[in-house]
Amino acid sequence: MRNYVMVALAFLVAAPTVFAGIHTVGGAGGTGNTIPWWGNYAGLPQIRFQTIWLQSKIGEGGTVTMLEHQNWSASSQGGTFTGCLVKLCHTTVSVITPTFATNYGGGTPVTVYSGTKVVPRVANGVWWTVFSASSTFTYNNTNNLLYEVSWTARSGGPNYINHTRAGETGRIWAAS
Repeated sequence: MRNYVMVALAFLVAAPTVFAGIHTVGGAGGTGNTIPWWGNYAGLPQIRFQTIWLQSKIGEGGTVTMLEHQNWSASSQGGTFTGCLVKLCHTTVSVITPTFATNYGGGTPVTVYSGTKVVPRVANGVWWTVFSASSTFTYNNTNNLLYEVSWTARSGGPNYINHTRAGETGRIWAAS
């Protein structure tokens, strides 16, 4: 399954002692989708999702300390996602493939969040945090960055996040 859609992301990259900045990758948005955060759709009893952000969109290395999504719709309802894992991985792949393992491009994924994720109900245009902490992932600013989300159970409603279709790397997801 291959869709040419990119999730908008802002993440904070910080060198050991110097604030590096906030980087919005994945395009300017303009439309929204509920994948991977759709809490009330029976067709998604669980999910695994991947997308790739290009090094050229990030342009700076350092420890990833925050990852956020921007809410796209006033109808987003929030939700709770149990068994949630968020992983980051350096990859040489530049366009998502239909095979999850291939998208790692020989890299080793690092779990940056594990647990129950509560997605808040927020207004259109507001950013909400997927994780914020001292991460064990340091982005090398050489490879592209693979972003993966999975969860095993959910409740709540749809949560529309900003993304764009124009010239980005795509996404892959499966409901089991």
